[in-house]
Amino acid sequence: MGKAYFITGTGTDIGKTLVTSILYKVLGRLGIKTTICKPFQTGYQDEIGGYPDIHWFETRLGVADTGIYQLKPETSPHLAIALSNKQVEPSIVLKRINELKKKFDVVLVEGAGGLAVPLIEEETTFYMTKDLIIDAQMPVIAVGTTGLGAIHDALSTFSYASEHHLKINGLIFNRFNHSSIIHNDNVRTIEKLLQISSLMTVPVFTHIDEELDAYIEKMMRQKSVIQHIQEVFDCAVSKS
Repeated sequence: MGKAYFITGTGTDIGKTLVTSILYKVLGRLGIKTTICKPFQTGYQDEIGGYPDIHWFETRLGVADTGIYQLKPETSPHLAIALSNKQVEPSIVLKRINELKKKFDVVLVEGAGGLAVPLIEEETTFYMTKDLIIDAQMPVIAVGTTGLGAIHDALSTFSYASEHHLKINGLIFNRFNHSSIIHNDNVRTIEKLLQISSLMTVPVFTHIDEELDAYIEKMMRQKSVIQHIQEVFDCAVSKS
């Protein structure tokens, strides 16, 4: 039986899909049987004839059938569900995740937005992202940016996780500019305040098709990074 890990962001449109793709490729290179699941995808795009994250996973990574619920309105899942007049059940999501855990060592479950996103509106409350994480017993991998506001967003995310007893296994910084004093200091400050060492810093890719695999190749040669990845994905250490 494998283990599922929840990929979340410290904000919206933060690069979860890119980071999920990097983790998928790196874990695969380590011989760890990995797949991706995107339970809630909103925002149908006419230009691609589908949903962006699911389309990316299928066309760029060759991972099919990653989605569960696709909702055309580009809104928070709970509103998209209401606007689409769809019946959505958390039990269906939990069943799919458990099925994938039986087939794969690692299941990367990409969330919609951050930890505090409402997924389903119920009669008197909401089924929240944190409820799905708790019900599926998933450790969390947080993705954050490194520009202005990064410190507040990271601390707020970790505070919310602590309040709801969610385990954050790793922190990844995206859109990192190594020549920026602000980016470097934000990473240093966040790591110091949270007492955590980041898993990796991902740069901005100008030509992603050429640069992504080169970035992964570079990472694979860094023993300390690979060791950290193995520690974060604890269920898979023995397989690598």
